[in-house]
Amino acid sequence: MDTLQPKGNLEIWKLYEDGTEELHFCEHNVITSGMGIGLAYLFTGSGAGNLSNFQVLNFQIGSGGTTTDYGVSTYELKTPVSRADYLTTGSELLVEDLYTIKGTSLAASSTLVRIPFSNIQKVTDSSVRFNLVIDSYSLLDKEINEVGLFMRNPRGNPQTNPMLVAYRPFTSLTKTSTFTLILKWTISF
Repeated sequence: MDTLQPKGNLEIWKLYEDGTEELHFCEHNVITSGMGIGLAYLFTGSGAGNLSNFQVLNFQIGSGGTTTDYGVSTYELKTPVSRADYLTTGSELLVEDLYTIKGTSLAASSTLVRIPFSNIQKVTDSSVRFNLVIDSYSLLDKEINEVGLFMRNPRGNPQTNPMLVAYRPFTSLTKTSTFTLILKWTISF
């Protein structure tokens, strides 16, 4: 019997206006128990009745990440950034205020960023890459150091309730208007 053992890798790049790229961070990430729960809903035919609810379509950035306090049981970011932090003047991000799944209940509403389908690409038969783009106008002067990927609505709730499926704290950086931040997150099954 085959078993799924998903794993992931996160690269964070700064892309400057002149086309120069600078690698800020590159490490494996943690696949959280949310991935297992979401896949269990999918494979048992419970939860959502629509496959799109099992897609990873949102991400969230935060400023409270720590490399000593996270693991597979992580279900939320330590300190998610606010809607106002994402949507500074000129921002092109599509944000949504949603109640995420926190264990067996719902967390308080928080702001997540929608991942455009054009930013999701198949890398191999068993790998997908999510290109998370934070334009030069978003998160201005905000220090950030954590990121999470969310499955859209695995329980199939009437209102969309995403679930954290992958998480990674990273080396802190202050986002400025001088660069676009590109997070290349590859998940392999």
